Amino acid sequence: MGQGLPLQIKLGWAVGELAIAAFVVLQMAFMLFYCTEALAIPPAIAGLALLAPRLLDAFADPLMGAISDRTRSSFGRRRLYLLLGAPLLGLSFAAVFFIPADGPLNVRVALLVVTFMLSNAAVTIYEVPYSAMAAEMTSSYRERTSLTGYKMIAARLGGVAVAFAAPMIFGSQESLTAGFRLLGVCAGAFMLVTGLWAYVATAKAPRIETTPSRFSLREEISAVMQNRAFCALWVAFLLQNLAIGAAATTLIYFVTQVMAVSPQLSGLFMATGGVAAVIATPVWVFLARRLGKRRGYYAGLATVAVSAIPALVIAPAQSWLLFPILIVAGVGEAATQLFPNAMAPDTVEVDELTSGLRREGAIFGAWGFCRKLGMTGGAFLVSIGLSAIGFVPGAPPGTQPHEALQGIRIIYAAVPIGLWLATMAAFSRYDLTEARFEEIKRDIQIKKGTLT
Repeated sequence: MGQGLPLQIKLGWAVGELAIAAFVVLQMAFMLFYCTEALAIPPAIAGLALLAPRLLDAFADPLMGAISDRTRSSFGRRRLYLLLGAPLLGLSFAAVFFIPADGPLNVRVALLVVTFMLSNAAVTIYEVPYSAMAAEMTSSYRERTSLTGYKMIAARLGGVAVAFAAPMIFGSQESLTAGFRLLGVCAGAFMLVTGLWAYVATAKAPRIETTPSRFSLREEISAVMQNRAFCALWVAFLLQNLAIGAAATTLIYFVTQVMAVSPQLSGLFMATGGVAAVIATPVWVFLARRLGKRRGYYAGLATVAVSAIPALVIAPAQSWLLFPILIVAGVGEAATQLFPNAMAPDTVEVDELTSGLRREGAIFGAWGFCRKLGMTGGAFLVSIGLSAIGFVPGAPPGTQPHEALQGIRIIYAAVPIGLWLATMAAFSRYDLTEARFEEIKRDIQIKKGTLT
């Protein structure tokens, strides 16, 4: 497992990330916009309606990880859930966009909660086992960076495609309601195909069949909490995703309301950072050999924090300046996604040395919980913030109160800047270097009696 993986397995597994990327981008960048502009749900109510499914989804991730750790099937511990999760995700996510816009408010909200909850449950079934496969397919410190690099490139390509295409799709119909229904069908089909692609492509991927003998929630939580390297990385990743959730949810409001760009053209701006990240990711993978994962992560965090500052002052007439700003942000964000996701698999061996168990599912369940809790919290803060600043749902550009426009700037830029700086402070407690990782692997082999 320490050897290099065949390219076809890396690429095939990475395709599965496209389904996750589509879900994440659509629900973070456009879901609140869909609720307030297409369904005419007040932002605070929409935020609460979206919060409950997201929180339940986040808390379900560790449970799904434990379930996949203990699964025995001819498909392996993880691949079975790619086969089950991909169709569930595609169908349930499409259903979110078929809510009648002319029904009573309480009916719209109830349908939103139910359909969005189903789609969040489906993504948990699919994503947690999928992500846990990274720690099973290779135990090489550097090969995991390479494998994660392929995954992150796929995530960025998927994010770019969705961010660019979504506004064109939902803006192509006579009404936003019809446009979002078309978007739901396209997105659901995309998630189904890419998810099943990964299932087929990883049929011959290395895997570990050893399963923990029994399940104890207390032991699972205790194992994660005692993993100091993972806990430090977890806190930093939580703060990072709060920043991403706030910025991603606010971006379309910033572009269309503050910068006065039409919704159909907003995809150009929303895809710019993703394109830059796609190009930058292999560069960061190369630099990781010189910088290491820790210093590379710091560099990315500093870059995204600095890139947010100009958004506080640029005027609508200078909307073109958003392109270089978003390019720089995309370069930095490529590092902030690559390095923590490449470090998370390394913490599996930290737990194995202590417990003697391989609990990739538990680790990645907690990791998925972290990402979703952070993004959920960031998005919820935006919904509350929009209500607090006097944002008017459905109001055409140019008619929002001045206070609302200034508030959008603060939510989009100032809040994430503070969170990026807090992320850097939290990450300073992470001390798992490559040398220490190799020592841990040797110690595990000694305990097993397999060191040669």
